Amino acid sequence: MSDSRAIEAANKQVVLAMWHEVLNGRNYAAASKYIAQDYIQHSPSAGQGLEALIEFLKWELGEDGPLEPGTYELTPFRHVLAEGDLVQLMFQRHIPDPKDPTRTIPVWWYDTYRLKDGMIVEHWDSALE
Repeated sequence: MSDSRAIEAANKQVVLAMWHEVLNGRNYAAASKYIAQDYIQHSPSAGQGLEALIEFLKWELGEDGPLEPGTYELTPFRHVLAEGDLVQLMFQRHIPDPKDPTRTIPVWWYDTYRLKDGMIVEHWDSALE
């Protein structure tokens, strides 16, 4: 495996571990293992830096964590792509159907992370404000 492929594989593992432990597991204290303090956020919903991200996650996901490993569902990613210093996660979520609120429809969700020296330093997503 070339050095660049090895770094891309390692970057995928960092992003997946962060997502599953911090987001799925609500272990916000673990965020600093994966995310740089000066993290750049491109989502319109959250502020800049690690502390602002943690505050946003507590507001968005709740403060009822950390959850016990193995007791919560992990996001089922359909694609995990890496190129250079970027990792993109792709998965589906179900949202209320705007034409029939008694039903849901699947929508694709994308999150892209940039890593530097094994840490997440930047994030983009498909969220709207």
